[in-house]
Amino acid sequence: MVYALTGARRRVVRRLKAGGRLPVVVHALPAWQLERILAWLKTHGVLDSLWLTFDDAWTTLKDSLPVLEKYNVSAKVFVAPGQTLRGNIWTEEARQLGIPAKVWRGWYALSEAERNGKLDQAGSHVPKRTLLTKEEVIDLSKHPLISIENHTWSHLSAPHRPVAEVVAEVVQTQETLAEWTGRKPEMLAWPFGRGTPELEANMSELGLKAVYTRQGYEIGPCRNMALEDVSYQENLGRILGAWPKVGETI
Repeated sequence: MVYALTGARRRVVRRLKAGGRLPVVVHALPAWQLERILAWLKTHGVLDSLWLTFDDAWTTLKDSLPVLEKYNVSAKVFVAPGQTLRGNIWTEEARQLGIPAKVWRGWYALSEAERNGKLDQAGSHVPKRTLLTKEEVIDLSKHPLISIENHTWSHLSAPHRPVAEVVAEVVQTQETLAEWTGRKPEMLAWPFGRGTPELEANMSELGLKAVYTRQGYEIGPCRNMALEDVSYQENLGRILGAWPKVGETI
């Protein structure tokens, strides 16, 4: 296994040095792990190939800012304003409330109001982790290494909802984030990494330059995700595509 991973890493480094790109998706990755990953990429001469994104804007992002500054790495932060105002992503809120995954996965087809209603009925809890507040997102948007981008309004599963509703959420998010930050987002990342060709066409009409999903599009398969609950060695393998179980965007 060690030999296979080493060989895979060497192949990735060669590809990146030849002009390839390395998209890496982060959610609430501990800052120390992010620093080790950036240090590895810098040591191997491929840090400039990194295309780093943070989904959801968890509070842990504040700890990562000094790391980004140290390595002069820019990042795009995809925000779902409706969830920002609620304080949590609905799937994480369901997990924290103890709702089984086989139950909450069935909520993909529900509207935002229906999902929130079920969460509210489940009771109160002390969040294990939370999102940045609206005010913190606004402050974050002023950082020279950060750009705030579109993640839909309610972190919906786009293929499970009517196209008109999805487009309306994207437009609402464009307007809200422009109001919050003074800049209209130029990019969109689908929650759960799932979009459709029909939606992609709609996004182009809205002036969003790049839409990515697990299926690819602009930057290749969105599978290089660093997870907060696995080892540094596994995460390095994941982002380089050299790990047997590659994560999916969630």
